Amino acid sequence: MEKTIKVVMLSFLSLGLLIGGVIYMLFLVFSSDKFNQERWLNKPTERVDMVDNLLSEIRLKGKTKAEIIDLLGEQEEEVYFKELNTLVYYLGNERGFFSIDSEWLVIWLDDKGKVTDYEIKTD
Repeated sequence: MEKTIKVVMLSFLSLGLLIGGVIYMLFLVFSSDKFNQERWLNKPTERVDMVDNLLSEIRLKGKTKAEIIDLLGEQEEEVYFKELNTLVYYLGNERGFFSIDSEWLVIWLDDKGKVTDYEIKTD
């Protein structure tokens, strides 16, 4: 009887540790990093980890093109989603377990060069 109780307790402890580990790993995978301008400029493939924090902490709408370039740097030369009056930034591989595509931050500007809207797109 005492041996059965030990086995059951050990089983519950193991199961708890396993579930806790899975939750922790999911948190690490899906949590966004704080925006860091130096990292944004020097490690473009890591931008996808910071973009959610960037968009929630820094108000882009109303900023000028010069302010955006000052914050995020020049856009890449070869970009998807390039239109007239847009800035496009490569963010890195698509988030999720199966990353097939890339993510891009597209920023639309009005005729005066001020941000009117932005969106994260996948190619």
